[in-house]
Amino acid sequence: MPELAPAWGIITRMAGSRQDAAGDGASDEALAERVRATGDVAAFGVLVTRYRARVVALARRMLTTQAPDEAEDVAQEAFVAAYDKRASFRRGEPFRPWLYRIAVNRCLDRLRARSRRPAVLDIASVPEPALAGGDPVDALLTEEGEQLLSIAVAALPPKLRAVFLLRHLDNLSYEEIAAAGVPLGTVKTHLFRARAQLRAALAGYLET
Repeated sequence: MPELAPAWGIITRMAGSRQDAAGDGASDEALAERVRATGDVAAFGVLVTRYRARVVALARRMLTTQAPDEAEDVAQEAFVAAYDKRASFRRGEPFRPWLYRIAVNRCLDRLRARSRRPAVLDIASVPEPALAGGDPVDALLTEEGEQLLSIAVAALPPKLRAVFLLRHLDNLSYEEIAAAGVPLGTVKTHLFRARAQLRAALAGYLET
């Protein structure tokens, strides 16, 4: 996407400086519509500021990588693609699921390109967390269980991993995940399977 290469530098500088105070007060959807209609780079810079950390976090977990540069690269690709595909943003639709659909697809493309299989679950060296009652997966969604859960999530098939992360990392509703490109029935099925696989993988570390 050569035509956007200079624009990306402008976007990131604006995102870092946060000089567009008027844009900061606008909704995501209003900014996205401005970008769609006019190609407003300043408006897009505000969106980058709002979502860059979230997209990087999603990419890092999707790619099961400890290399921050790779997640940053994929996040940049996602934002460049979002700007490049700005005409596909429909006025009135939520911006966040639209952006995440692009980001998840970029992650899946990266995984396919490097032919990387899901990480092997190796939890023998991870300290066992002390868990008490409640839903076992919800119990692991704490600081105490973060390391153990991260390893287990990394072992999920990529599409199940994506739905689980959108639901639990960014708290998207089923409908918002569906708007990110997964049919609603499939969202529920994928989430059920992801949680079932996590329970099975972590069964030895969960109190009954």
